[in-house]
Amino acid sequence: MEINMKKLGATLLIVGLTYSSSALAKVGDMAPNINATTINGQAINFSELKGKKPIYLKFWATWCSYCKAEMPHLQRIQEEYGDEIEVLTVNVGLNDSVENVQALFKEEGYTLPVIFDTKGDITAEYQVVGTPFQVLINKQGEVVYETFLATDELSNRLAALAQE
Repeated sequence: MEINMKKLGATLLIVGLTYSSSALAKVGDMAPNINATTINGQAINFSELKGKKPIYLKFWATWCSYCKAEMPHLQRIQEEYGDEIEVLTVNVGLNDSVENVQALFKEEGYTLPVIFDTKGDITAEYQVVGTPFQVLINKQGEVVYETFLATDELSNRLAALAQE
């Protein structure tokens, strides 16, 4: 089997993890707090959402073809479940720019909140090793599901979280 290294390189993002393993998010753990500002100036603080709403967190990049292919799905999730689930995106910041994000969103009409992870701190805390990467966090702040692709399983879990 021949591996297309260019395609693999564009799809996978390898992150150097510098955090202790106890600080990294895994299913069953409490999600690390994100205290950041979106590219549109919205303050995001997970501790303020705890107990109020589950969170759908998506890590992505404009150069990731799978990420871009899944964005319409993510936009639909926000439109369908936005009152019940906090939908947030984190652009991993590697080889990307706020300008690229803004151009894509303007062209496609996306209205999703985007945190631009300039230093990669959030990406590292959530152990992201490839994009797209989705993390579901329940109302109590616990990581309940992680996946690389938008699948029926992800949709089923989102529907269940919306009922919390």
